[in-house]
Amino acid sequence: MQDELFSPTIQEQPAPGKPPWRPESILYPAVFGGPLAAAALGVLNGGRLGLSSRRLLTIGAAGLVGFCARLAVSAAVDGNSGVRLAGMVIGALVWLVVLAFQRAPFRVYSYRGGEPASLVGPGFAAVIGFGVLEAILILVLVR
Repeated sequence: MQDELFSPTIQEQPAPGKPPWRPESILYPAVFGGPLAAAALGVLNGGRLGLSSRRLLTIGAAGLVGFCARLAVSAAVDGNSGVRLAGMVIGALVWLVVLAFQRAPFRVYSYRGGEPASLVGPGFAAVIGFGVLEAILILVLVR
């Protein structure tokens, strides 16, 4: 008879679908790309981790709220350095929301033997794409 006490709780299983990125690595695109980049990568990674749609919507909403906060700061501050700093700080705050929802599921994924995917290409694409999008929207909506 096999005792349940000595059976492992996390079984080795092949990961379904694309492998997720490390949630901690999303910090870099979040800081350099802003809140929309953080939210986009967070939603994509959450889908790879199998998060519920409610959590994915929360991550997306955090990105939109962060972008609205960046617009408000852009309207209130003269000069570019304050706007850039606000984008970096707000992007990091959105990343904290992503991290809160994805740290535990990613840990389970890695304990099951899964290897994370590289975020280099998608991270640069998010930084450039969403950075340019945010700059254009700030220019059009605020200035």
